[in-house]
Amino acid sequence: MSETDWHLKGEWFDVCSCSMPCPCTFAQAPTGGTCRFTLVWQIHEGHFGDVRLDGLGIVALGEFHGNMWVDDPDATMTAMFYIDAKGTREQRDALEEIFRGNVGGWPGKFGSLITEVRDVQYAPIRWDAAEDLAYWRASVSDRVSVGATALTGPTADPNRRVQLINAPGAEVGPGQIATWGVVNDDRAEGFDFSAEYRGGSSKHFPFDWRPDA
Repeated sequence: MSETDWHLKGEWFDVCSCSMPCPCTFAQAPTGGTCRFTLVWQIHEGHFGDVRLDGLGIVALGEFHGNMWVDDPDATMTAMFYIDAKGTREQRDALEEIFRGNVGGWPGKFGSLITEVRDVQYAPIRWDAAEDLAYWRASVSDRVSVGATALTGPTADPNRRVQLINAPGAEVGPGQIATWGVVNDDRAEGFDFSAEYRGGSSKHFPFDWRPDA
């Protein structure tokens, strides 16, 4: 458990190369065995000790091979992070500690899956999501622009979102509801191994993290 009291609450979404629906959400290996992804977190309320973190964002770009949800000895994940440049040095350092997995909680568990962090950069992050989850999107300076609109279809109730409860593989941890989306923007540039990918799947989760949860 972290010696520093911290708490983050907000929203998360991804855009990844997997086919819809993303196999990760069902704790399965990615489509074709490899996934390229962009992950976005927006903190609505948060602190790390006395440092407030409200309104800041984090974006991760990366790829993984194998099934990260089971004890797959061949599974690997490489990633880099953009941390919101709107933050002060103290705020950026706090976010890096949390998202590198250094202070426990769910980010500590998820961070343990990362084989290598290639880079951490600071850049302005913009977040926009409809209150009714009709869409979600984010951008990082001129390097990242990702987003999705809510999935629907001819037999779906237009007044209800397509959602999954009790997801077996949720990147934000257990107990949250996944809302499915259709990718409409998937541009992401980052680090030396990043490559273009066509976004196939997107999902939105709320998150609520503490050092012991």
